[in-house]
Amino acid sequence: MKRSCTALPGAGSGVGFTEYHAHGTGHEVIRTTIPMLLCTFLFLVFTGSVSPGSSVSPPSEHSSLPRILFVSRSLPDDRTAIPGFGPRDRTLTVGGQLMIRETDGDIRTLVDTRLLYDVADPCVSWDAGRVLFSGVVHPDSSWRIYEIRSDGTGFRQVTFSTRRVDLAQFGAAAPLLQQYDDFDPCYLPDGRIVCASTRYPSISGYGGVVTSNLFLVQEQDSTLRRITTERNGGEEPTIDPVTGRIVYARWWLNRDRPSHRARHGITRDNTLALTDDEANIWQAISIRSDGEGMKLYAGFPRTREGLQTYKPAVMEDGTLLSVYTSSLSILNGPGGAGIRWFAPGADFEHYVTGVRSDQPSQGYSTAIDPAELADGWILFARSVDQSDFGIAICRLDGTGLVDVVDFPGTNEMEPQVLQPRPVPPILTEEFPYPTATLPPTEDPKTYFKNDMFRFDCMNIFTNAPVDNPMPDAPRIAVGAKIRFFMNVQRQSAVTPDPSIFLKEAPVFLTGGVHEHDIPADVPLFEQVVDSNGFVLERTDGGFAHVTGMNFDRMGSGTKCVGCHPGHSVMEVPINGTEAEWFNLAPSASVSSSSDGILPDGSPSVVRRLNDRRVLTGGAGSVWISDEGEGASAGLKWTIPVEVREMVLYEIPRDGELECTLEVQECDIFLYYRDEMVFSTRMIRAGDSPFRIQVPPTDADSAAIVVKKFSGDLLGRRVAGLAEVEVIARISSLNYQHYKGE
Repeated sequence: MKRSCTALPGAGSGVGFTEYHAHGTGHEVIRTTIPMLLCTFLFLVFTGSVSPGSSVSPPSEHSSLPRILFVSRSLPDDRTAIPGFGPRDRTLTVGGQLMIRETDGDIRTLVDTRLLYDVADPCVSWDAGRVLFSGVVHPDSSWRIYEIRSDGTGFRQVTFSTRRVDLAQFGAAAPLLQQYDDFDPCYLPDGRIVCASTRYPSISGYGGVVTSNLFLVQEQDSTLRRITTERNGGEEPTIDPVTGRIVYARWWLNRDRPSHRARHGITRDNTLALTDDEANIWQAISIRSDGEGMKLYAGFPRTREGLQTYKPAVMEDGTLLSVYTSSLSILNGPGGAGIRWFAPGADFEHYVTGVRSDQPSQGYSTAIDPAELADGWILFARSVDQSDFGIAICRLDGTGLVDVVDFPGTNEMEPQVLQPRPVPPILTEEFPYPTATLPPTEDPKTYFKNDMFRFDCMNIFTNAPVDNPMPDAPRIAVGAKIRFFMNVQRQSAVTPDPSIFLKEAPVFLTGGVHEHDIPADVPLFEQVVDSNGFVLERTDGGFAHVTGMNFDRMGSGTKCVGCHPGHSVMEVPINGTEAEWFNLAPSASVSSSSDGILPDGSPSVVRRLNDRRVLTGGAGSVWISDEGEGASAGLKWTIPVEVREMVLYEIPRDGELECTLEVQECDIFLYYRDEMVFSTRMIRAGDSPFRIQVPPTDADSAAIVVKKFSGDLLGRRVAGLAEVEVIARISSLNYQHYKGE
């Protein structure tokens, strides 16, 4: 078939067609004629620095793009569907081919319908000599993993229909689990293969969608070893080039919500629930190749929209390319999608192209399937009318958009650069693979099929550092307890899953939780309650209730601090004693001698003194008094704390507040039962913040008095501060209360 193509400026004159060959093992040479589509030389002017941590060094003006691997797939009947995308369409079969765009713009078919009916999910080996992908031999077949050399030879099937399980325990739901698919293959740094699959039988909490998990392919016998135990979904694995860990998209969902009136503190009844938040999002999770050490890879934990990630791609420096969809669960079609990037860990989102999370009603625009190109440029697939995707490139700031490949009437998607890449670190595996082929039932004898693991949270009350975009930890409490729940598979495709209360354990006075007999490789969630059984709240209104479900490997152990969204990326202190100390200011109530007015006319409420924001919150995160020298603020805790350090942060000098304020001296007072137990004057020594070491002192309140300052705020000579940190631990004075005496 011939298709016309207008040459781009500088790419040669006129319209050209080229003959090309595709080679497949055991097949005759295929000879086809198609256009030399978009033989694109980059005649763009590159400016600015857009790659995190590095400046852009674009290809020279006359260089071409590298070889690009992509799939070309037929349009689905449902034009809201995106083949290969989300739990609804990840295994949608439409027919397609695996293709290569050569450096001169020629298009070569690598796999067509003589080999497979449809293909998806390509992945290039580290030396660029081989290509993994998923495929089906017939529209009604199951998806399996295949491999071919990049020169078109060596075609082989990697996974097979080898599952042998008895589905009787699922009752009426068993028919949903009879067919299973393997998809989303990825090369590990050591050359082994990891893929997503629905072989482990389970039905997710919504939509009758079969649960996906990650599996390692054993080369010697093509058996698959499961490395995750997801309740709802784990797919789209990729490799972090910096650490060698697997990064994948995880469906974070929990139908059970916190309640003060329901048995064991959980409910699915809207009239009893404390919140309607079930999460129901996809996010980027990192694990080792043996499935151990699960933690958030990157995202903005303060909002559900900020965490949502599907089809993660990690750049050479660790930057996460993330796909955002306005339908966070991707169950009802994405409704538009966009690409953004995050630095590893908790980070603010950086918009690239497509739909924005802060403008969900901007109209239809979709950008998906990001892949790093070079020097701050990315490849991706885009569509402007809900169908007919094409391959494009742009900078990380969204500028410099150029369409590269777009055939009329088909979807060109999932681009990958077909060139050698450095091999990431190869990690040593420490834990055995789970052996259970079926999830647990309500029978307690099935809970420990994969033995146990140790649950260690060094301090559930620990807060992230100032300006880290993470919610607050729960408020401190004495006599708190943690509840462990598990969620088992239903026997109906319609009725909800049973949730089982496993056990309740104490939270130590130090904030630590240490339990050694927790079921391994079972979807679990936790909840922290006070001594009266009420779910602990955070200062931002959230609850100490895990909205998603966790698993851990047999014989392993968790090591974390905090109990709030994103806490898994927080650094764990070197030992348990050091973990006792943390910023206790967010747990305090705050008062002031006066509150001033912000530029927008709103009051500068004093509680912003402990919102953990200095540089990231702007005018809305500072306290401005209505007084000069002598203006004061106070903190009060409901239980005694032991203070060892206090830190005061000045208001940033920026144009928003017209701030020239410079605080030189502050008086600090600590009180216990209204009696002053410590006082000192903090005198400015160099740059902000003020920092004062305190001999460990038991207290239940603190006061800060601004004694001397220069400059002004908003043209007025008034005092103010941005933030207070109180590095402390829960006092041993609470011991009798903790023991229940």
